[in-house]
Amino acid sequence: MKNKNVTPRRSKTSLSPKRRKDNSEFVLKKASLAHREGRLAVAEKGYLEVLRRKPDWVEVLNALGTVFLDQSRPDKARRFFEKAAEMSPSFLPACYNLAWLKQKENDHKGAISIYRSMLETQPDYGLAWNNLGVAYREIGDPDQALSCFQKAVEFVPDMAEAWNNLGVAQDEFNVSEKASQSYIKAIAIRPDYASAHFNLGISLQKLRRFKEAEKHYNKVLETKPDDEAARFMLQSLGTSETPHAAPAEHVRRIFDRCAGTFERILVKDLEYKTPELLFDLVRPFLAKEMNVLDLGCGTGLGAQLYRPFAKSLTGVDISSKMLEKAEEKKIYHRLEIFDVLQDWSFPQKFDLIYSSDVFVYFGNLDTIIRSASSNLVNGGIIAFSVEILEGNSMDYRLFPSGRYAHSRTYIRHCLKRHGLQPLEETKSDIRKQSGKQVKGLLVVARKEVYGVAS
Repeated sequence: MKNKNVTPRRSKTSLSPKRRKDNSEFVLKKASLAHREGRLAVAEKGYLEVLRRKPDWVEVLNALGTVFLDQSRPDKARRFFEKAAEMSPSFLPACYNLAWLKQKENDHKGAISIYRSMLETQPDYGLAWNNLGVAYREIGDPDQALSCFQKAVEFVPDMAEAWNNLGVAQDEFNVSEKASQSYIKAIAIRPDYASAHFNLGISLQKLRRFKEAEKHYNKVLETKPDDEAARFMLQSLGTSETPHAAPAEHVRRIFDRCAGTFERILVKDLEYKTPELLFDLVRPFLAKEMNVLDLGCGTGLGAQLYRPFAKSLTGVDISSKMLEKAEEKKIYHRLEIFDVLQDWSFPQKFDLIYSSDVFVYFGNLDTIIRSASSNLVNGGIIAFSVEILEGNSMDYRLFPSGRYAHSRTYIRHCLKRHGLQPLEETKSDIRKQSGKQVKGLLVVARKEVYGVAS
């Protein structure tokens, strides 16, 4: 739920035409009224009539563009915003709307260029600073994002979204105390701001201020009773029975939000080693021309290690933003959005299924292991990582990090239940959390080969 607010300026533009001998002013007023009242077809017809008489009227071009946005016709909207911005680069509403539309269409670099030009003209334009920060975060430049959000709250100190976005940026730099203060300011401006309450809960949880975090998750649930992410994080504090898995939408939000900075933070800051460690463990069992499935592929970390052995390399993930980053690497033959708990319906079975740092979002692994086994050829290999739960008193446990740890005994029983024979397993430091090493278990198993009657 880390909020990525891009604040649109979908204004209908205050139009002050000069008096004309024809009735353009009257037509324009009628169109503007229809627009405000949501009678979009009438507004469109009126604006077009005005533009037939005066085609270079930038305010009307911009207003017509917003009508097309309201009608979910972004291609037509873009044409009119571009025309208005080209005719009058100093007319900021059209420039803003064009940049905002580019962001919506994931053209973040195009949006950045426009926002930068706007801010040269009006450097105190807080809305533009906020959206520029979001664009930088999307392309994986957290330093610029943080700087932009700081500018946004400087120029628009009563903008709750900017304070919330600043908190998200500060969290990415692991300054949770500062992030908490930013979220608190967002909530002071908008007391029912669910995203800020949720984000504050996460920050307080990192600081081990669990009782305070609990209060803010409950605030989210007061506003949004069906919010699965807030309920899950409450459960991670031990407030109720442990769920079988993290909600799919919660996991999707986490990775959609961090896709742009994922590799920098994970590899550099958290010393994430799992893909390489897992590959080293499974390497002796690899052969040429394998059909390979990267389960929860993320941005494709480690995929280049498996590519030389793959006849076909398929990557699946629940996060579309992560898949976009994976696509940029041109390593996979196929990529698709996928929830591992759904029915698996791949066109072929796999010789190898590997999964790094994915099973930590699931407590009960039975469904996943069963599906993986069913989609392996006889003699096929599965390799995966879990965070290890020491001792054998529990199968798995959900920690305040929102991640599960599993016991070695549970993993072995689960593999055996679905016809998988362990080949290798090893304990290892897989990453850092709060400055401390996280202990993991890396596992390689083979699907048993059953005899065939002659």
